[in-house]
Amino acid sequence: MIKQQYSEEFKKSSVEKFLIRGSRPVAAIVEEIGVPYSTLYQWKKDLAKVGGMKKQSRPSDRSSAEKLKVINEYEAAPAEQRGEILRRLGVHREHVEAWAEQVHSALRVGAIGKHVARSERAEDRRMIKELQRDVHRKDRALAETTALLVLKKKADLIWGIEETE
Repeated sequence: MIKQQYSEEFKKSSVEKFLIRGSRPVAAIVEEIGVPYSTLYQWKKDLAKVGGMKKQSRPSDRSSAEKLKVINEYEAAPAEQRGEILRRLGVHREHVEAWAEQVHSALRVGAIGKHVARSERAEDRRMIKELQRDVHRKDRALAETTALLVLKKKADLIWGIEETE
């Protein structure tokens, strides 16, 4: 059996295909590149030890800075090159659009948030004061009603009037 030598670039590209294969089965990758399973897994293991491969992360594992970089690169590219950019970065269009919406909503809140927050806080304080006055008024009314009921029961006991209810 002849042992075939592969270039480092071929090994890296094969492992990249393996790592970012998505829902494709490993068998399809192995068939495409023409190496046995064990060889592909060994290359993956070797490249991880050496640090020759950057770790492919899931879109949800990316930091805010990475997401912003992806958004900027995607939106700056012409429409016909966006698919290539998405494949290279290992994300879907839906991820980029969702991240962009998060950024835009955060910017909207940040831009108008200071003025709106101040007026909302004033409105909240006014509402809290009003509710506290209402609760205090109801507590006094409840205490008065309780006192009247207690006095009525005492008067009924003293004068011997029984409830007919």
